[in-house]
Amino acid sequence: MKKLLPFIIVLLIIIISVFILKKVLRPPQVMSPSEKARSIVLGKVTERVQSELTHADKDFEHAARTISQYELTSDSVRNILKGLHARHSFIVDCCIVDTNGIMIVVEPEKFNSFEGYDIKDQAQVQKMRQTHKPVMSNTFIAVEGFQAVDIQYPIFSGDNTFIGSLSMLVRPDSMLIDIIKPIIRGVPVNIWVMQKDGIILYDRNEEEIGRNLFTDEMYKPYENLRTLGQEIISSSTGHGSYTFLSDTMTEPVEKMCFWETVGLYDMKWKVVLTSLLSGAEAPKGSKESLKYIQKNLKNFVQRNDVLTAVTDNDEEHLMMCFENFYTSFPYIYSIQWTDTTATNRFGFPPEHSLSNYNYREKRDDINEQYQKFISAVENEESAVFENNLLEGDGAIFILEPVSSADQYFGIIYVMLLK
Repeated sequence: MKKLLPFIIVLLIIIISVFILKKVLRPPQVMSPSEKARSIVLGKVTERVQSELTHADKDFEHAARTISQYELTSDSVRNILKGLHARHSFIVDCCIVDTNGIMIVVEPEKFNSFEGYDIKDQAQVQKMRQTHKPVMSNTFIAVEGFQAVDIQYPIFSGDNTFIGSLSMLVRPDSMLIDIIKPIIRGVPVNIWVMQKDGIILYDRNEEEIGRNLFTDEMYKPYENLRTLGQEIISSSTGHGSYTFLSDTMTEPVEKMCFWETVGLYDMKWKVVLTSLLSGAEAPKGSKESLKYIQKNLKNFVQRNDVLTAVTDNDEEHLMMCFENFYTSFPYIYSIQWTDTTATNRFGFPPEHSLSNYNYREKRDDINEQYQKFISAVENEESAVFENNLLEGDGAIFILEPVSSADQYFGIIYVMLLK
């Protein structure tokens, strides 16, 4: 046994060294094209939201320092509050709260009537009075009568005595829609935002705003969504899937989601990007099916009823034609129409299609990989190539130009998941 001991020790050292080297030398995991595409969209949203919050924080800090130089009820302070309100579209009103929790100055003018209101029982006011540090509240129903978030900044006198706070009442849904809507416009993804107690601050479906993911009756049938919600709360970033109602709120669908975290002070918001779980709806295409689809698509764009619908810009009839084509070839991901300006008008199914999305519009690096697509539109040519969907997964694009004897209308194209 004593003779074997040195050998065993050496063997253990070798095993441990190999294990450590694997850890050290393991190449970093590369994001899939699907994950990269989604992360670009989500990253742009979270970057803008965080930037807006950070910029506002600096402005609030400067305003609080300036206010400390004046009598809190003076016209100079009112003008500072009016300036804050004008600079930040998401601020509903600004006010000065005294050390007793009374709103002593409120601007703009239409909210002057709330001067004198006692808000000392609100959690963020109590925290401000205790800590004298900046605070951002959870969402609550403000005395003004709507769901809001309150951001408060302490005001100190020249001798560093706490004399009150600067309060900004924010409608988070208003701020978030101004940021999110332009970024995802026309892209078949959704983004919703949740605070750490499960309250939905923003969703494209306004019916969900203000509901609690963990307690509201709407979400109780979807246990995997509520379970994933707990993971979203506990992790700063991540991805997963869950089942919930479609955008039309008519039937359950399976969704993929990615999330990131933004925040101010100790308050955190979860920004969640979702799309239908690609691949659950459509089997992958084969080389044989590509040729078959291409042949049938060429025949489709030459049909009289299709040409008439495109000529007349008859969306209802063209969508019926698209639906019939989609039903005939259930393994395709979608069929869509892009006009001569490279603007994707619509497609079927809508949840897999871009809506009035201009491929030429520069949106950072979200759509930089679509030169082949734009070239096919410009040159009025058939094309088959691989690319990523704006909402995620890799796909095969099959394009056919649409034209009558004397006019070109753009292209109709089909996508199959890779």
